[in-house]
Amino acid sequence: MTTGLKWGDWNAICQVCGFKFKANQLRKRWDSLMVCKEDWEPRHPQDLIKQPKEDTSVPWTSPERSDTFIADPGYVAASVGSQENTIPSGTFNNEL
Repeated sequence: MTTGLKWGDWNAICQVCGFKFKANQLRKRWDSLMVCKEDWEPRHPQDLIKQPKEDTSVPWTSPERSDTFIADPGYVAASVGSQENTIPSGTFNNEL
């Protein structure tokens, strides 16, 4: 920590520890902070590793088939039963 006069240099503050140094004693760190010798550290090599892109494409595809509708099936189920179409007669008691 030199605070005296040095021609062509100026006082600067370390952006990590906050102590005062001469500007030529500070270095720029990988995260763009100007730091003193004690706070300087190299960037970790694992930060620079790039993961290869995974190929997520499929080897082949087939389009979805369109729906097929049958207009007239050609048969009528007439012998299954008959629908009753009469209205019941009588009185109803709505008391529970």
